[in-house]
Amino acid sequence: MRINLKAGPTSLLPQWRWQRPGLVRNSPRVSRFWKAIICVAIILAAFHFLDNFQRHRAELAIKYTPTKFGRFSTMIEMSLKNHPWEQDGGPPPNEMGERYSREDALAHRDEWEQLGRGFEGRVFKYQGNVIKVFSSERAPLRNCMPGTEPRLRWPTEIPASLILGGPASEQRSQNSSGFLSVVDYYLSPSTGFEAGEWHLLTPFLPLGNLGKLAHQLRSGISYTARDLDIVFRPSVERLLDILGGMHLDSGLCHDDVKLDNILLGSSQPVLDTPKLEAGSATEWLLGDLGNVRERDHPYHSSNLWTLSGNLPDCRANDVLRLLKVYMTFLRESMADPTKFDEEFFQDSQPWSRLFWSVWEDAREGRGLSASSASELSRERAHRPTDKPRENAYIDRQPRSGSNFLWRMIAGDSVARHWAVKKTLRTSAGDAVARKWGLVLLLSVPRGACDVDTL
Repeated sequence: MRINLKAGPTSLLPQWRWQRPGLVRNSPRVSRFWKAIICVAIILAAFHFLDNFQRHRAELAIKYTPTKFGRFSTMIEMSLKNHPWEQDGGPPPNEMGERYSREDALAHRDEWEQLGRGFEGRVFKYQGNVIKVFSSERAPLRNCMPGTEPRLRWPTEIPASLILGGPASEQRSQNSSGFLSVVDYYLSPSTGFEAGEWHLLTPFLPLGNLGKLAHQLRSGISYTARDLDIVFRPSVERLLDILGGMHLDSGLCHDDVKLDNILLGSSQPVLDTPKLEAGSATEWLLGDLGNVRERDHPYHSSNLWTLSGNLPDCRANDVLRLLKVYMTFLRESMADPTKFDEEFFQDSQPWSRLFWSVWEDAREGRGLSASSASELSRERAHRPTDKPRENAYIDRQPRSGSNFLWRMIAGDSVARHWAVKKTLRTSAGDAVARKWGLVLLLSVPRGACDVDTL
């Protein structure tokens, strides 16, 4: 403390002024110490960032490795020879009469109705078709076209759709195949500094997807999960059969089964019927084949795949995801899901018995497959029982849901709600990898084209 003795009305009052201790103020040793600490912290932070950046970019590079279509490569090559895949290469053969013409679609591009857009591209509707436009810079064009030099990249969804859904010109029923057929596909020409963009055209389904159907059901008559299961269980069994054919006949896994990717191929909307009955929006198709991969794809053994909670066998993982999606659909179709949450962890309802039978087969490694799940659904899980399984609420919940303190604070209803959501969660699990890998700035990593893949 210093006292100012100069003249003035307040000069006799002590004036406080803080001063650093002499050691900190005058010691160059302390100053160098803190500078060294800051430099070391910056260096460690830089190494931490670079390590995470390289590690996550490497994981993403594995995820976006090309899909090998094996014996179907010859079929794709023949399709490319017969189909003018360049926008100005002429009309595709066997066009669908008056229902579609590439020349007409291009001439009326200003009439395309945009349905949505995302990081990887945009989606439009024109007349009776959906037009998916893949961004040349951001879309993960994992595969390479055969017979092009230099090798030209194209979306994996195009060859996968040709294999599984087939060309629309063949007049095959998409409801019989279980996948959307391909109306047309082509690459637009480059303009200035922008590369050309791939376009994929598939039939437009006015009823939308399973998420939209759940919203419609929730807004209408109040149904129980059992009511919905009676009507829609055959749809799930049919999707299991479709997955089984995809796994066995094509050797491919979907890898992205979710509400938005299950499409409604029915012609009669649910709300147009006086009551919910068989035939109302029950023809379900599998859409969005951009994540299709072969069983032995390196992504299925990567850390990114495992840490997302996926099963080692991608075929069993597809089946379990489909059952999770079906349970989510039943739950979201109810105005009040409280009753669903109560019955979910018990064996009193056929739909809950089906899910937990499949769950236990998957977790205990009993060789879960689409055919075994379909057999469970058709033979054993349809029989209801009035006696719930004892302690099922505790035994089958995630650890956080069965925590006594959490249930005491939040209440059984809230704890059960979050336990169900966590059990049914399906996620690609690459959000963290995309952030550390700076995908927004650098796009997804792309390896060199493999001559053995399409």
